[in-house]
Amino acid sequence: MGDKNNKRKRLDPTSTEKFGIKKNKRDVIEKKKIEKKLEKNDEKKIGEKKNALPRRPNADQENQNGCRSHSSSSRPGVFLHSCDLVLELNSFAKQQSSSKQKNKKNTYFYAKYFPDDDDDYAVVDIIYPSGQKEKFALASSPKFEYDPVDELFRFVETFIFHFIDNGVKTDDEVDEHSDPKSHTDIQKRFTYSKEGGLRNQNSIYRNLRSSLRTKRKDRFIEAIKNFNCQMEYLVQNNDLESFLEIRKPEGCLLEFLLEQIYARCCSETDLPNITKAKSFSDATYGELRFALVEEMIQKAGINENSIFVDLGCGIGNVVIHVNARVGCDSHGVELNEARHEIADRQVNEYKGRMALWGLDQTGTVEVMKADFLNCDYVVRLLRKADVVLTNNYAFASSTNEALTRLFLEMKEGAKIISLKDFRTGANRNGPESILKVAKYSYPPDRNYVSWTNADGCYFVSTVRHN
Repeated sequence: MGDKNNKRKRLDPTSTEKFGIKKNKRDVIEKKKIEKKLEKNDEKKIGEKKNALPRRPNADQENQNGCRSHSSSSRPGVFLHSCDLVLELNSFAKQQSSSKQKNKKNTYFYAKYFPDDDDDYAVVDIIYPSGQKEKFALASSPKFEYDPVDELFRFVETFIFHFIDNGVKTDDEVDEHSDPKSHTDIQKRFTYSKEGGLRNQNSIYRNLRSSLRTKRKDRFIEAIKNFNCQMEYLVQNNDLESFLEIRKPEGCLLEFLLEQIYARCCSETDLPNITKAKSFSDATYGELRFALVEEMIQKAGINENSIFVDLGCGIGNVVIHVNARVGCDSHGVELNEARHEIADRQVNEYKGRMALWGLDQTGTVEVMKADFLNCDYVVRLLRKADVVLTNNYAFASSTNEALTRLFLEMKEGAKIISLKDFRTGANRNGPESILKVAKYSYPPDRNYVSWTNADGCYFVSTVRHN
């Protein structure tokens, strides 16, 4: 046996040191074997499921598979703080201000919300159900649509609706001598109920609403501190954990979550870029609103086991909505560069916001930049899809005809949601003949589509090859 001090250390396989050459070569060989084994395991996992999705092409394969451009959102989500959004909008307003207006007050800028605030607006932290904090600016702007103070208030209101009134034990009577950290007393201190209204005259919600009405900064800050104190207790004692496990975002909670994402990724500064298109062309931009998407999910029977594809997904609103609502694999395809960029940002913000709210984001959610009529990957994706959405309201007849040929690739029983009936051609024996169509109407309401307040209809077509 040699001296312990002369004992050779184990080298890294990539080491350039001279001693231990034989051992180093063996390590390199072992490393290569392990890498090959891992590669085989990865390939095996891809083919394990019968309905496994096709592998996404790399950028180098674009010319071969027909995609003009192709990318997806696979990075972990990081949410944008409300105060950072205000800074971005102020920066944009500063850039837009002309030299003639330098000595004038710029009405675009966010300014202090409370009259008794300092010269600059204050920033407060609010605790979410996950225990993480978001920073909100106590500011307002007469021009920009985003209102951080209103969003902060609606966050507290939404949390009380969905977590306190539904997730914590109820108690209609206020007991001033009860344990301030008990479940029932926590509810009474938040206390805003859909059924009973304001039950506690000194509740956090009531004080917060009163401080906004009177614009009293000191009372507002005190109400936020009380909210954070109660939230810390709920998080530390895992009182919301069981509620988060059994509930997916729905109703007002889901709508508010989607509004938060939209506000941070698609502000007034982005609208000119995404709406710029020739009227009534394939590139015409229009959004399906919350109420209509909820109805479509129900009518098409989308569930957590579905594979959903949105052809012409725009900025990705519906892709995110469907994934959040049911937790299924949700894919979007968009050709427009500006819209795809915002869709990519929205997916990233969505993942961050779900974690912020303490909700698990399940299933795949991605957006890709591609021409859905000329992309082999899209064809392979359609073969696996259970539900496909396409807003063909302004599509040219040639585009609709090309889509019907694509639908021939879809499996038996798959559903297609559209804003126009594909069976409008004179040839009833063409590709569209495989579709069994059901027509549904929606009432005159701005919460259904972005381009009109009038009533309308949509179609759910079922593929019947037989």
